[in-house]
Amino acid sequence: MSDKAWKAFERAVAALFGGQRFWSNSGELLDFEGPTTVGQCKLVKQLSLSALSDLAEIAERQGVQKFKAGVVAIKCRRGRGRASPLLIVMTETTWRAMHGSAPIDPPLRTPGRTSP
Repeated sequence: MSDKAWKAFERAVAALFGGQRFWSNSGELLDFEGPTTVGQCKLVKQLSLSALSDLAEIAERQGVQKFKAGVVAIKCRRGRGRASPLLIVMTETTWRAMHGSAPIDPPLRTPGRTSP
């Protein structure tokens, strides 16, 4: 039985968060769940920022349902001998739920845009 790279990646991420990996046909939308965190794992060659944002929003919703932080663990496959770091991505809302607000907490805005 071969061990696919994405399975090994999901197991490593689950271990990082002190949890377990869900097997791929479990019917779960999640790839792993730990005591305080749920998430999806993506081992990709390319992924747009828009697609990553969508995944982070989905993970956030999945986390809220379980009263846990929802994250996306992503690693770029650059090719043999070209290592890349594991990235953990979450929404600002998830970050604030975990860590609270800063003493002076202005809302984040995109430069050059005004709020509605």
